[in-house]
Amino acid sequence: MNSRERARLRTRLRQVNIEFSALIRDRASEGRLVRIAALKNERQAIMSLLFDREHSEQRVVPLRKQNPTVGVLHAAE
Repeated sequence: MNSRERARLRTRLRQVNIEFSALIRDRASEGRLVRIAALKNERQAIMSLLFDREHSEQRVVPLRKQNPTVGVLHAAE
């Protein structure tokens, strides 16, 4: 994804967030709940496009070593 596409997606994300916030405040709006649900879905899709690809290409998640005795239930003897 090039910088122009990324900027376009960030701009759209900002617009979605502004509209979402306005709908949350305006309780008298007709069809508000349907529009809020649509905006949530659009926001999720934009976030996925912006950050899942970036992080999957750049980030390596280190695995934590877990102590095997922590959280293990011992059977009563």
